[in-house]
Amino acid sequence: MILPLLQIFATAVLITYAGIWRRQQLKRRKQDWNQIVSRLLDHDWGIEEIAEVYLYKSGIRATTEDIWQRITGCRGLWAMYKNAPVLVDLADYASEHGDGKDEELLERLRSDAFQIRLYVMMALAQHAMSASSVGASVNAHRAAAAYSEMLSRLTGYMQEHSGLLFPRYLDAVA
Repeated sequence: MILPLLQIFATAVLITYAGIWRRQQLKRRKQDWNQIVSRLLDHDWGIEEIAEVYLYKSGIRATTEDIWQRITGCRGLWAMYKNAPVLVDLADYASEHGDGKDEELLERLRSDAFQIRLYVMMALAQHAMSASSVGASVNAHRAAAAYSEMLSRLTGYMQEHSGLLFPRYLDAVA
């Protein structure tokens, strides 16, 4: 008797979740450029200081030991966490309103966003749970490197597939 009720409840929860998720996806796709850009957090947390050539080349100029201070710790990590999916939304918008699309690169950007968020969560958890900051610094460095790579890929994508939006992109992320 209880098992069928649990199955019905679980099914109802899954259907509700799928409906909410679908509605959010439709709402996200209806956003215009300015609405997406308004969700970006400022880059005043140190990415310009640690990235090689900020938007045009990936790479980090910070060591694992000093990354935490250079990205202003949790503030920089949180900015990367919040900005990663917004950057994917910018790429999606550019693919829908631009000169073409590269599905493989879009999937790479989505993967980058997922990895960044994973590294950030691991760094924050290690920072909160451990007296030693080594693990948190390692994951912060990984997150910053992945974020730098994502910005570089997105810049190339915008240049190649959305020439008209490229100046607006530079204004948004620079």
